[in-house]
Amino acid sequence: MAITDKIYLKNHRQISSQLETNIPKGAFKGATLDILFQGEGLEKLDDATRDRVLDFSEDFLDCDCDHNPYCGCPERKFIRYLLELRAEGLGPDAIVDVMSDDYMLYAYSGDILSFLDNSVRTLEAAEGLARVEGADDRYDEIREAKRDLAK
Repeated sequence: MAITDKIYLKNHRQISSQLETNIPKGAFKGATLDILFQGEGLEKLDDATRDRVLDFSEDFLDCDCDHNPYCGCPERKFIRYLLELRAEGLGPDAIVDVMSDDYMLYAYSGDILSFLDNSVRTLEAAEGLARVEGADDRYDEIREAKRDLAK
């Protein structure tokens, strides 16, 4: 299961109530993305919630793909966001706090830790492949990315 399947709207009930419709808790579920991408009913949200929803839309749903928001770009952008927070030295608890402040999203710290651990393991495998292939530049790049995540 992808980490984006474990990212939830922080004030799900409040948002559903304000929009006067039932939406999934998952931030990257189809119905949630539809509402955010199309902007239907966003004027019903209180100012603070609307600002966070618009920030989320601008940061993750903005791409030129024909199948946007179902193209995979929002999920890839969010994963990059999580990895950048980790590269800044934040741990799982702090990452959850930042995503909550930035976008009114939450996840369980253990899920973030598991995602980061899997990311390091994936980079270790890529590092080994680069070494075997003799791709020294790529090997160094992957090694540095791994070091940033493993801090």
